[in-house]
Amino acid sequence: MKGLPGIFAAGSAIIFFALAATSTPAGGAAAGRGIREAPEVSPGGGTAPRPFYLPYQYSSFADDTAFYANAYSAAGQTADDASLKGTNCCTEFTEGGIGSIRAGTISHHLFIRDLIARYFTGLARRVHPGTIILIGPNHHARGHSPIAISAIRWRTPFGFVEPDTARIRKISGTGLACVEEEPFVNEHSIGALVPFIRRTFPGTLILPIIYKKTAERRDCAELGRVLAGMIDSAIVLASLDFSHYRTCSEAEKEDIASLGVLLSLATERIDEAFVDSRPAFLTLLSLSRTIGAARVEVVDHTNSGILSHNRRVGCTSYINTYIETRGGR
Repeated sequence: MKGLPGIFAAGSAIIFFALAATSTPAGGAAAGRGIREAPEVSPGGGTAPRPFYLPYQYSSFADDTAFYANAYSAAGQTADDASLKGTNCCTEFTEGGIGSIRAGTISHHLFIRDLIARYFTGLARRVHPGTIILIGPNHHARGHSPIAISAIRWRTPFGFVEPDTARIRKISGTGLACVEEEPFVNEHSIGALVPFIRRTFPGTLILPIIYKKTAERRDCAELGRVLAGMIDSAIVLASLDFSHYRTCSEAEKEDIASLGVLLSLATERIDEAFVDSRPAFLTLLSLSRTIGAARVEVVDHTNSGILSHNRRVGCTSYINTYIETRGGR
């Protein structure tokens, strides 16, 4: 595999500055769209109008077309690489053939950008979603909302990806999540994957959701049930990395536990999983149970220690999957 030597953190997004300090009055444009925004907390402890930022978010490496194009080129060279199988021993969830992919897990670690490209290429052979709902961690715990939604377009090297405003309005209307753009600035759980979505699925809308670790579990599970009612033309992808900072052998043991939770789709076993966002993972499990998922297909299971041929260093592990229902839904 031709990885990105020495880089074990997802690519950083380009930092942008506010265009203006213009405020949106309470009950203004956002409220008129029926979108619930998180309030801005004033120094006095009350709430104040939210500031106005740029009209779009930047993806990771937003101006580097070659970075992602090379990932797709390298993806074709990894198909028969035995090292990618890692400890992939748990692919049988149920018997039977390929069903309809409604969800999945995908890494946001750009060290494996070729595997991410291969994942999306394989996905495109089987589904053509109108919207991809992308859920993942709020790594830096920024913003006011435990669960935040981005409602503006995203700039990528291949053009803009537009938001699914109709679904955003429905979700924010439940009170489970708020539209809040600031937490998404340089948030690689979303920014690293949006260019792959744009290149593989031009015209597909996105709905990005990120979670603080403090998000209430009942809200995460309920959001999964809400999303389950919205996937007639959409799929839900959980942007997740699994074991962190362990040696290969330690990571493989933790991954067996995480795979057990994923393959069982048991929300009550969430504490057994070693993953960078249990809240996002819980939403995925809740959604999968609600739609009656019948099969989990492990596309790739490996870790950065295996891929860098250094099994003794602390590594990050990857479990990329498709979650299917039986036939169509």
